[in-house]
Amino acid sequence: MSVGSSSPFGEINGGVVAVVAIIALIITIVVFVLIVERKKTPRGKFTRWLREFLNFRSILISGIIKFVYLFLATLLTIMSFVVMFQGRDEMILPAIGIGFAMLVFGNVFLRILMEMSMIMIGLWENTNDMRAVIVKDEEKPEGKKPKGLKEPREPKESKPEVKPEEKKPEIIAESEVVEVVDVNK
Repeated sequence: MSVGSSSPFGEINGGVVAVVAIIALIITIVVFVLIVERKKTPRGKFTRWLREFLNFRSILISGIIKFVYLFLATLLTIMSFVVMFQGRDEMILPAIGIGFAMLVFGNVFLRILMEMSMIMIGLWENTNDMRAVIVKDEEKPEGKKPKGLKEPREPKESKPEVKPEEKKPEIIAESEVVEVVDVNK
């Protein structure tokens, strides 16, 4: 659809498109300055969630991948049974073989592909969690604790370490011969 052409919504004017683009740019700048790049932690739950979402600290793709995997595995399983039982009398054995191969190998291959995707997402999540622990000024995603990492503790006030007095070797002088005796032995 080109600007100025007719559409199901009527005629689109080039001036309207320009005004909408300018309004979108202004809103983007305001949200970017006030939420995304702001140094202070937002107070409201929605604002904190929005900041995490816009900074890509919480991602949606893992849930989407899980849903897609479940859908594709179910579809593949149903289709393999359809292939198994759609064979004609003379083709029943090859149809069962192909259907069984689809059922087993197709689901294994699909699972491997999805696991590789989830590994990449898991690496991102763990790296993000470690970054949140390392960078002290940055808030961690709400409700999430880093996996396998303990919270950094503030160093305790160090008390001066009391060392036992070191004994120095005593020098005992006998006439003109000086002998050094180590008392610590």
